[in-house]
Amino acid sequence: MAHQSVAHAPGSSGGRRGSESGVATGELLSLFGDDYTCEILRSLASGPASARAIVETTGISRPTVYRRLDRLTDAGLVGERLAVSADGHHRTEFRLLVERVAFEVAADGIDGHVETRRPADD
Repeated sequence: MAHQSVAHAPGSSGGRRGSESGVATGELLSLFGDDYTCEILRSLASGPASARAIVETTGISRPTVYRRLDRLTDAGLVGERLAVSADGHHRTEFRLLVERVAFEVAADGIDGHVETRRPADD
């Protein structure tokens, strides 16, 4: 089931932070304005993946993938869970939580709206 989170740019009528996401519009703009972040989100659109798999499919360096995943996770756009493989090894798996993002430009500022899906209970 989806829920909507809203973030507001500084100086907008809604204030700096949204009620659910807590992510400032400036941070959302920064995330979606970054090519690496967008490539990681596209990679996760096909399904959950480990950071190693994201590195392999995108060609982005491992440190850059981890930095972007940290920011995306902090923003609530990507979820993470511990997965156990058949051989017993543990790895962190990342999955896309964002379903829709929209920005509205008005005289009093920019508002960012984010729709996310709730993480499944695994």
